[in-house]
Amino acid sequence: MVVLCLLSCTFAANAADEAAMFRVFLKDGRSLVSYGEIARVGERVVFSMPTGVGSNPSLRLINIPSTRVDWERTDRYAISARAGRYIETQAEIDYTELSSQITLTLDQVGQTTDPARRLAIVQQARKILADWPQAHYNYRDGDIRQLLTMLDQAIADLRVSTVGRFDLNLVAFSSPPPPVEPLLPAPSLQEAIEQTLMAARLADSSSERVSLLTAAVEELRSARADLPTDWVLATAAAARRDIEAEVRVDQSYQSLTRRMMRLADLHARNANVRGVEQVMARVLQRDLALGGTRPDAVNALVRAVEEKLDAARRLRLARDRWALRAPELTKYRVAISRPRRRWMCGIRP
Repeated sequence: MVVLCLLSCTFAANAADEAAMFRVFLKDGRSLVSYGEIARVGERVVFSMPTGVGSNPSLRLINIPSTRVDWERTDRYAISARAGRYIETQAEIDYTELSSQITLTLDQVGQTTDPARRLAIVQQARKILADWPQAHYNYRDGDIRQLLTMLDQAIADLRVSTVGRFDLNLVAFSSPPPPVEPLLPAPSLQEAIEQTLMAARLADSSSERVSLLTAAVEELRSARADLPTDWVLATAAAARRDIEAEVRVDQSYQSLTRRMMRLADLHARNANVRGVEQVMARVLQRDLALGGTRPDAVNALVRAVEEKLDAARRLRLARDRWALRAPELTKYRVAISRPRRRWMCGIRP
């Protein structure tokens, strides 16, 4: 009866949000919020980050290098977040099902007259209880331990009545607690905007940076009444400057691509291998002068110039072969010129 009373206790759970908030911790100690689970794809980390607040915030897909992430802390936080989410949504339902299962199992004890069968039933109930916490984030671990202590006493009594002697067989209940990382509160609107700006600085792609900066500016514009005015003005001005800088750099690289491709094409048509090689060197020098901020654009340009270089080499080789064969062809043309004229005039030898 004591066991059944303990199993029937209820637990007051808090209302859950629609999705669990995870955190991606960076090696410098800062973190980014992930709306839902984090995906690790090769050497990249992909997750959805809210750029605002509320029950249905705007989400942006973030893609950052995995080398920037503190995985040990991120994984600990993920376990804590899953445990918290489980406790808020499913734990009490599962515990109720466990209670029903144990209740039915123990009811069989009172309906069984065979001492050995009664002992087996209680042992089965104990095994179910002992295995349950580790698979359920140690939910109600204290209650389970108390129940196991009572069942151990009942098992000891049943063994005495079954075999006529006391059989001491202690089974340790060992369920290592999951690693704990304190859960952080949901970010405020200001924190969400700051995280959006931080994600923009971490992004590799210029288009992604501009997209995140633009999202931050839009959030600042729509919620400026709820935020400190000075902070909104300073942050929006800085974000706009960053956007303008990104646009200027993009234009510089686009202009570089057009100029270098025109030169490379001209040299390739003239079989000027050295000229194309000089174009390649100029691309790398100009990229260095621009800060090397567009590796994707430069890599694409380098590949295109390499194709022109290969074309120039093939054309140069063909022309060199022609130059080597030209004297022989000239001799042949001179040698057949007289017979050819006689043949055309109808003169037979």
